[in-house]
Amino acid sequence: MIVRLTAAGAVVLDADDCTELHLETALQGGKLRAALATTDTGDPDRDGKHVWLDLAVLRSRAKLVATADDWAQRWTGMVGYAKEQGWLSADARSVRVHVEPPA
Repeated sequence: MIVRLTAAGAVVLDADDCTELHLETALQGGKLRAALATTDTGDPDRDGKHVWLDLAVLRSRAKLVATADDWAQRWTGMVGYAKEQGWLSADARSVRVHVEPPA
């Protein structure tokens, strides 16, 4: 699953692939922070290489474009794996993901 973020908005790509999750954007610093806030997508991490994506927002957007019959189970598995790896926030509302440049 890829979240593509621009100043104009955020879209979820490859929603059925719950084995990989990252944010794809060319935005940095204040522009990244502003786009995350404007789209209610999440918050930047302090290291500048990761962001905290809001799981409820991500799930609602991904579910709109998902086509796999077992998508709900895939989603649950992805969140469970993130929890095992320590990538969920303390309140389990956000997941920490890598920021990558656009392909």
